[in-house]
Amino acid sequence: MGLILIGLILAFLWGLAEATFFFIIPDAIITLLAIHGFRAGLDASLIALAGALLGGSVMYFWSVNRDEQAYRFVLGVPAIGEKMMQNVRASLEQRGLLAMVLGPIRGIPYKAYAVIAPKVGIGFISFLLASIPARFIRFFLTSLLAWVLAEVLFPNLHMSVKYGVWVIVWIIVYAIYFRVHPWTGDKK
Repeated sequence: MGLILIGLILAFLWGLAEATFFFIIPDAIITLLAIHGFRAGLDASLIALAGALLGGSVMYFWSVNRDEQAYRFVLGVPAIGEKMMQNVRASLEQRGLLAMVLGPIRGIPYKAYAVIAPKVGIGFISFLLASIPARFIRFFLTSLLAWVLAEVLFPNLHMSVKYGVWVIVWIIVYAIYFRVHPWTGDKK
């Protein structure tokens, strides 16, 4: 099995995991694949989207059937706290599904929207349709950025250097993210 195929399987599983319980965004694996070419990055974005839609659906229906249990589960994920969940609810009530599409800009995990959406009366089909741009736009843009840097601006860099830069970038991204959204959320 080729490395790209393994990466695509990982992208699906990562999209599913991040939509449910994991706290590292699928963009990490997507950008790694995008280093190998535009098509690999696009495919990874689409595959991660499929995993995220499945995971988001699981969380949505868990919230429909076991509201408090799903809510508490999401509160247990690193960097998610009660204040963030209240902000998600308020933003969905005020802006509707546009809030979910804009959520990634604010670093708000998709799983938070998935468990809050039923609470504010957003139907499943509407939630699922809004999930497509909410997830895909960022996946594709990070993929595109990684591809442009690796293959357009710096095509002659050795692959090991590109991997090293990839690791450093994601360490910096999460150092900043956990500074803004502390590991324990606001559970103190």
